Amino acid sequence: MSRVTLKDIAELAGVSTAAISQALNDRGNLRPETRDRIKAVAAELGYIPNKVATALRRGSAMSIGFVMADDIDDDTARRWALQRTRQLNALVRASAEHDFTVTVIPQSRPDLVGGAHVDVLYMPDGQGGHDVLRAAAARGIPIVADDLYVDTARGVSIRTGYDSAVRCGVELLADTGAERIAFLVDEGSHPRDEIGTTAFQTWSTVRGRTPLVVTVDTGRRTLARTVREVIDGGADAIFAFCEEGPDIYLQLEARDLVIPRDVQLVALCTTECALNERLGVTHVCVHPELAGEAMFAALPRVDTTDGPVVVDLPWELVRGSTTR
Repeated sequence: MSRVTLKDIAELAGVSTAAISQALNDRGNLRPETRDRIKAVAAELGYIPNKVATALRRGSAMSIGFVMADDIDDDTARRWALQRTRQLNALVRASAEHDFTVTVIPQSRPDLVGGAHVDVLYMPDGQGGHDVLRAAAARGIPIVADDLYVDTARGVSIRTGYDSAVRCGVELLADTGAERIAFLVDEGSHPRDEIGTTAFQTWSTVRGRTPLVVTVDTGRRTLARTVREVIDGGADAIFAFCEEGPDIYLQLEARDLVIPRDVQLVALCTTECALNERLGVTHVCVHPELAGEAMFAALPRVDTTDGPVVVDLPWELVRGSTTR
């Protein structure tokens, strides 16, 4: 059974959602009989007050500010378009469940934060967004960020699990006999790629191995050549942090390599998990799209704990036929 919303009460009571909010919170200038009727309708429907809305209400706008990153080129825009769309759609759905709307704020326009009338600022991509964060912090707006430590009392840091995914994937490859693991990552300095690369380099150092980090062009025009070069260079395993598990699998097959005897493959997965599973590609699934609902679950704790709230999203390893 879905949760009763203010809109449900408004439709049955024949008033606006603003009137519902005033009545249930004993605010505004409603007539006593109208206020009593609204409360009776809410009780009849079994309405449960939205704790998140109550925690955030400050003459609330009931809106989440989604900070949209600025891409440096068309290839980067295409590379991240699907993931950002999924994150935004997931946030819209989660927000609607809590009677919030979503306001999109360009990362390059911190000046819009003050006039946007948002209750929370959510940054899914922490790259280059410091001016936006400062603008929100200066106004006392709670800040939620993925894979970025929010050093403010009214902050939520969401760890999406990229570092754990890397450690799990390379540990599996090592345990199944891989001696030379090539870590394929997107070129550039995207925060998630820096997290993944650091995790791989740290793991390699601890294990006494020389890390083999290979960058892949964002447009994927040289991916085939990159795969060929790492295999010809002696790699017996690939961790595709750049995702592209299905494409790399097909390229390896085309070279008459026996998988996983000659080469093993593990891929990060955020959007193509079903295709990886169909092809039997061992993959580690992370779920950045769950950040929206995790944010709403965490926000009531913002003003009740000392320091920022930290949330870990779930992730899982899915074994396939590309590892031994």
